[in-house]
Amino acid sequence: MSSTIFVVEDDPNIAHVMKLALSNSGFEVSIFSHAMDLYLALETKRPKLFILDLMLPDIDGIAIIQTLKKKSAYALIPVLIVSAKSTELDKVIGLDVGADDYLVKPFGVLELISRVKAILRRSEVHAEDEFLFFSGLSLDPKSYVCKYEEQVIQLTAKEFALLRTLMQHNNETLSREELLNQVWGYEFIGESRTLDVHIKEVRQKIGAAGASTDLIQTVRGVGYKFVG
Repeated sequence: MSSTIFVVEDDPNIAHVMKLALSNSGFEVSIFSHAMDLYLALETKRPKLFILDLMLPDIDGIAIIQTLKKKSAYALIPVLIVSAKSTELDKVIGLDVGADDYLVKPFGVLELISRVKAILRRSEVHAEDEFLFFSGLSLDPKSYVCKYEEQVIQLTAKEFALLRTLMQHNNETLSREELLNQVWGYEFIGESRTLDVHIKEVRQKIGAAGASTDLIQTVRGVGYKFVG
């Protein structure tokens, strides 16, 4: 069965090129020019990937991502931003709100297909994750629930993915670059506080539930590790 991709793009020429390229690569593609059309389609179908433009006539792409990530049914579906906005700040904002990759217009068709396949490969690996449990802390990717003993811990999509990655590699040190690439889906370039902020938030949330914040340890000059 082919993977379904929802594309939100209001430029008909670009939308046509994307649909043709993706369809020829074996994907089932639905094109939407407005956010509200996307939301309506989600009532009856769930895609494997969202491809979003940032500049849309009704609701901008960043707002769409934020809305999707707040809903458990869509929070773990990966997002590829395809936008003419090309500054580093635009990319950082898009990735920080939950996008998995960022492709700048104009783009090559082969690069688009390559990015899509890479995102879906990562997504398929995550979808097969098994239930994780260490030191009273549990993570269930299938139900998207994190608990300490019987208390539910509310995590954002990126916090959940970060904790899952650390728990999957229990007692293994993961570099900052590895964590950024696995969780955010892009190569780490320069300095970024994004990872540190998310680590701090996860520690605070598991600590508030009664778990030891020492479960997530800082390895100075390298990265972080989970010790359960």
